[in-house]
Amino acid sequence: MLGALIGDIVGSVFERAPHKSKEFDFISERSRFTDDSVLTVATADALLHGYGYMPVFKYWGRSYPNAGYGQKFYRWCLSDSDETGESYGNGSAMRVSPIGWAFDSLDEVLEEAKRSAAPSHNHPEGLKGAGAVAAAVFLARGGKSKDEIRDYIAGEFGYDLNRPLEAIRPEYTFDSSCQGSVPEAIIAFLESEDFEDALCNAVSLGGDSDTQACIAGAIAEAFYGPVSKRWVTMLNILLPQEALRVVDAFNKKYLDSCYNFFCCGQESAEGRPSENGMPYELLNLNPGSCRWWVKELGMQDEVWAFVTESEIPREASVYFSTDTPVIFDQLCFKSLEDAFIALNRNGFDLYFENYAEGSGPGYYTSAPRGRFRIEPHPLFSSGKHWI
Repeated sequence: MLGALIGDIVGSVFERAPHKSKEFDFISERSRFTDDSVLTVATADALLHGYGYMPVFKYWGRSYPNAGYGQKFYRWCLSDSDETGESYGNGSAMRVSPIGWAFDSLDEVLEEAKRSAAPSHNHPEGLKGAGAVAAAVFLARGGKSKDEIRDYIAGEFGYDLNRPLEAIRPEYTFDSSCQGSVPEAIIAFLESEDFEDALCNAVSLGGDSDTQACIAGAIAEAFYGPVSKRWVTMLNILLPQEALRVVDAFNKKYLDSCYNFFCCGQESAEGRPSENGMPYELLNLNPGSCRWWVKELGMQDEVWAFVTESEIPREASVYFSTDTPVIFDQLCFKSLEDAFIALNRNGFDLYFENYAEGSGPGYYTSAPRGRFRIEPHPLFSSGKHWI
């Protein structure tokens, strides 16, 4: 499951910017989670708590409305009707990987994969895509060889998995259908040498990169074993708290996970309060050089955190404020990464520009989830590009 989430984030940068090479930065300032992660977490949530797939998909989809859903799916998500969707898009395949971990037989996995696809993707190709990915994850975690996985998926689902990536890549374009993207994502795994290479293969196709890296990453994790803690740390930074709680519970229940998503950051020094009780002014903070976090406190004021590099190279300073441009506290950490993790595990979420719709370079500031009803902090103007 972690492989799917990491693949989604790695591929997110290239979803609408086709990249035909395996050479690229895995993580950049534009990296974010998308609908693939939201709905993968939703599937895990349903398995953990026995929720129906339709209500749980609609709950998570509505909670993160700007994660990049297809138009038909989001219309279905917003509808209060119990009518099923007939999509053959790859949404059924991108979210299904937790099912490959949660059952002990292939028959159970295939049946549950159909159940998970049916609410929104009740089309033969939609059902097939979900079944193929869930089966590949199950077979991979069970120790089957790549040849065995290839032969089973090709024979059961009719996918042509004997095409080399070198032959696919030159003419391949964005395709969000199951039949036009799932086989290629599986091939990206089959031709890989390790987990990272599977993601590189998927992105290098130049297609629906976040979804194909999500699928390839899910199978690769099951095949190659636990992913590097380096990438797990990335999830601590970029996923919201409620998603991390589901991921943590799922991995502990089904994968006997040793990851601890809430105890990774260590402060390098004790917090330094404002000098003599006098507040700092925020005027010297450059919005292009710091990250902006917010913690909702119910009926109380929101608490904002601004994270920037401190005067000591490679260390990080976190400045805290309410809804005024005045700092009331400061903490120091060994790195920006440690600061991000500490904030995340203590209930802060990125006030992330990623969640706004739009195209072009950069992102626009917007709230990270639907339940926030807050205005931009007075330090920064609304709608400003974030670099």
